[in-house]
Amino acid sequence: MPELDKYGAYLISAFGVTVVVLGVYGLYLWSRLQGARRRAASYSGRNVTTAAPRATTAQPASKANGPSTP
Repeated sequence: MPELDKYGAYLISAFGVTVVVLGVYGLYLWSRLQGARRRAASYSGRNVTTAAPRATTAQPASKANGPSTP
């Protein structure tokens, strides 16, 4: 095995940390992708019901009262 110079241990440890960080980040992205796939599989546009109509107190524009003049 070739002998390492004085920076050899630093380079090996930096490379190791880089590999570990990229591996953990890859697992995180894979987990997010799996969650998105599960949500997409459970969602179907055909099964979505429309929102219930909301009760409002506002009058339609055609029925609105204008300013009253005496």
